[in-house]
Amino acid sequence: MSSISTEAKVGLFVLAALIILAYMSFRVGEYGFGLKKGYLVNVVFDNATGLSKDASVQIAGVEVGRVEEISLKDGKAMIVLRILPSVELEKDVAAKIKSYGILGDKYVDIVPGTKGETYIAAGGNITRTGQQADIDKLLSELGTIAGDVMKVTSSLKNTLGGEEGEANLKAIIENTRSITENLNRVVTQNDEKLNLMITNLGEASAEMRRTFATLNSIVEKIDSGEGTIGQLVENKDAFDNLNQTLASLKSITEKINRGEGSIGKLVNDEDTVDNLNASLKSLGKSMDGIQRYVSKSEQFKTFLGYRGEYLFDGGDGKGYFDLTIRPREDTFYVLGLVTDPKGRLTMTDSTDMSTGVTTRTETWDKDGLLFTAQIGKRFKDIALRGGVFESTGGVGIDYFAFNDNLQFTFEAFDFDSDRNAHLKTYAEYRLLKHIYLSAGWDDFISNQGGDSPFIGFSIKFEDEDLKYLLGSVPIPK
Repeated sequence: MSSISTEAKVGLFVLAALIILAYMSFRVGEYGFGLKKGYLVNVVFDNATGLSKDASVQIAGVEVGRVEEISLKDGKAMIVLRILPSVELEKDVAAKIKSYGILGDKYVDIVPGTKGETYIAAGGNITRTGQQADIDKLLSELGTIAGDVMKVTSSLKNTLGGEEGEANLKAIIENTRSITENLNRVVTQNDEKLNLMITNLGEASAEMRRTFATLNSIVEKIDSGEGTIGQLVENKDAFDNLNQTLASLKSITEKINRGEGSIGKLVNDEDTVDNLNASLKSLGKSMDGIQRYVSKSEQFKTFLGYRGEYLFDGGDGKGYFDLTIRPREDTFYVLGLVTDPKGRLTMTDSTDMSTGVTTRTETWDKDGLLFTAQIGKRFKDIALRGGVFESTGGVGIDYFAFNDNLQFTFEAFDFDSDRNAHLKTYAEYRLLKHIYLSAGWDDFISNQGGDSPFIGFSIKFEDEDLKYLLGSVPIPK
């Protein structure tokens, strides 16, 4: 019977790895990695449009749970939240449905309650809720506003149309521009030019008289009384209100000239201007702090990857399936499964009752999967890792270069007194956006013949890539 060629083995290995990758992708979307250990809390919203099962539950931008179930209760949305066991919710917390940006995914945001209050027990209810913005209602209102604007525009077109109307409109604009220039000179010039401001106000009054004369000419052209301007002409109360407004404007201007009120002080008192500038600077610093907070909330990332290695000495393949969770730029967690051609090592001690001699037997389970669970900390271009490596304790160090496109790694694990520790070193280079090539030496100080050089490749996806891939996979009905 002929043996399978090396090329066939590698092909079968890659096919199996891709099947495992697809299977684990569905499992990740279905179970949410560990949130089943939390306790359940209920909350009722008037509208839960866009919120999906397994959506994130956050406090101050930090994920503390997931949406367990969405159902209809008495015409409202009944949401069941699964909260992490380490998080306690006060009785007076408030919940609201928010989204990442205008068109982003929806999530449940919880505002902490009063410290010292009693906490919500498992199966309890969150009674305080906020209403999310209804995009459809907003668009409908915008459509109504747009219709009103079109009506006003049509009325102005009928009133100001023609060459004479265009000339009158230009005169109004020129008069308004002259008034604005005069007011700007009042604000920017010093006390020595206050007399000039009074003169400019007199000129502005003359310009306003000419403006009203021009408006009178426009009004004569409105014959039907339709539209906003037509109603203004026909309604005597509207003219009375306009006269009162002009009288109030005159009174306000006089107070500004005398330095009364906030605007008057702003024009005449330099200390008031300095205080206003200081307040604006403080507001700018506050906005910078808010921006930094939003940037930190966007640092949470998730990476899913597969790495396959071909061992030259044994002619076998080795596969790694990893999930990396990075809550902050300098902290990350790694969970994964490993397929090793040697399998899982099991040691059994047996004692001969007649002689009292204990014998240890080592067996390798070829079908066993090894697992990885690590925590890491990054310091600029160096990252340190510790935890479980291929089902044994160990440590690792990574060095990054060329904007993280090149990575050098050294790992040490499986420390046992009967054999040398498992040491592994390799380099990995980003070839394309999601494709990496690697080469190195596995178990290079082995005293059991397990050392071997290897080459491999990796496929890595970020959370945005996973969202696109999972959204493109058809869901069986």
